[in-house]
Amino acid sequence: MFQVAVVRYRKPRESLKQAIDLCSGFGRLEPDMKVFLKPNLVVWHEGIDFPKYGVMTTARLIEDCVVLLKEYGIDDITLIEGPVVMQKTTESHVRQAARGMGLETLTKRYGLKIIDVLQGAFVKMQVEDLAFSINEDIMSADFVINMPVLKTHSQARVSLGVKNLKGLLGIQSRKECHNADQQRNLDYYLSRLPDAVSPSLTVIDGIYTLERGPFYNGRARRSDVILASTDLLSADFVGSAALGIEPFEVPYLKLAADRAGRKGDLSDIEILGGLDVKDLLKPHCWEFPQNESGDLPLSFERAGIKGLRYPEGDKTICTYCSLFINYVVMGIFMAKNRDRAFDDIEVLYGKVQKPSPNFKHTLLVGQCQVKENAKNPLINHCVAIRGCPPKLEDFVDAYKEVGIELPDDFLEWMDKSPETVHLRKYKDDPKFDPSFFHIG
Repeated sequence: MFQVAVVRYRKPRESLKQAIDLCSGFGRLEPDMKVFLKPNLVVWHEGIDFPKYGVMTTARLIEDCVVLLKEYGIDDITLIEGPVVMQKTTESHVRQAARGMGLETLTKRYGLKIIDVLQGAFVKMQVEDLAFSINEDIMSADFVINMPVLKTHSQARVSLGVKNLKGLLGIQSRKECHNADQQRNLDYYLSRLPDAVSPSLTVIDGIYTLERGPFYNGRARRSDVILASTDLLSADFVGSAALGIEPFEVPYLKLAADRAGRKGDLSDIEILGGLDVKDLLKPHCWEFPQNESGDLPLSFERAGIKGLRYPEGDKTICTYCSLFINYVVMGIFMAKNRDRAFDDIEVLYGKVQKPSPNFKHTLLVGQCQVKENAKNPLINHCVAIRGCPPKLEDFVDAYKEVGIELPDDFLEWMDKSPETVHLRKYKDDPKFDPSFFHIG
């Protein structure tokens, strides 16, 4: 039987120690080992206060883990992460996050080293028919502690231990995971990541959980749960079940289970800690629903938006375009003329969406969509936002061309929206405590 510890978070240090002890998480750890921590620090906005609840691994749990390792006699500890970066900056986003979350304090106190995957070298690793470009530093680790967040994901259904490993890939490998091949798709790639990097211990941070993630446009909950296991798939199976999604209903977990000769359920897992996983949390949704006809997000229809076709997203949209899509969506919601029907517009994105002949304007978002459909004869008026990721100035010009009237200060407003819009959801709610994401 595989073992997964599931405990309530109650006290700093003690709760994580309880989970690790229950599953014998440090059982093969030796004092002279080189230990790497892989949290989920997926995004950072320098100078903007944004909601990290359920989006990022808490600084609280990262500090607890470092302290427990030091108490165990480990001196060589490295934090490694490869964040999503839509626009190039002069400074590493990992360094910005480390400073903003106070993780640099752990460097001063305990000698923690910090590595940005995107600033390092990569090695090629062949996993059957797939070639991954993986950060070279992680290959030198003796012991890897995977520290994802307990959240659902609008493409992958759940984002847990397996999905968290994607942050160790080079940018091109990440993009290849979102290819247009319906057989070798995102799920196919994710199911093979455990063969590329095999964590020694997976600790899932469910102090805050998230539905409709992976970013802060989802909804966070205070859940106070920690899961831990020395078996990656078992941790994810239990995490998925806790979110209200059967593991075998998650395509990449089902594929990974089949490859490992497992059923993809909890029948071969012993859950330690005395908690009932199925009743642990309220079910977390993962989809952004479409309207009945499938041509608009339900949120658009409820807002009274007309004259627009916006098909449902799919797994071919890479993370970089996913961030850009937030501008596309918010531009529609914030348009000065949104109360009037738009001028017969369809918006296409990703790699497989196709135009219909019935629209006056077709907006192609991102280089993949431009490559796929720019010369499609079904398009009456093609407006392309090129680039990978697309450029914001081209986005503004494209909206002007199709008649979507953006507010004059829209880009500046979007820069501040993580704080002024998304963080506001949790304002004055004492359950959402920012101190969990900062080490003093």
